[in-house]
Amino acid sequence: AALFTETPHDMTAQAGEDVEMACSFRGSGSPSYSLEIQWWYVRNHKDWTDKQTWASSQLISPPEEPGKEATKISVVKVVGSNISHKLRLSRVKLEDEGTYECRVIDSSDGKARHHKVKAYLRVEAAGGPGHPQDTEL
Repeated sequence: AALFTETPHDMTAQAGEDVEMACSFRGSGSPSYSLEIQWWYVRNHKDWTDKQTWASSQLISPPEEPGKEATKISVVKVVGSNISHKLRLSRVKLEDEGTYECRVIDSSDGKARHHKVKAYLRVEAAGGPGHPQDTEL
């Protein structure tokens, strides 16, 4: 079955830090078909209450709900059955806080299926109150 083999995690960063989010996906079909991975930034999800349901409902159709303020950050396409792409954010700013979404378009059987996972990035002002567990490298 098609599935995410690595998903991004919610994280907290200090302003000015570099952040990395990983997303890997394994398709279900034979080895030579098209996979596309996209990173999106969604601004209006500060108050997400249904976090638990996001990862479990990975197969989403239709592809996107209208009205969300989302920005495509990057796209990578491969021919094969595995794809992975790390999103790297250098020297994050307070306005980088928000929801980051990894979308995979799996065209293994001739029709595109959309898969999504999301993670929330919280950015704290440099020198602000930090928690020891949030500063692990």
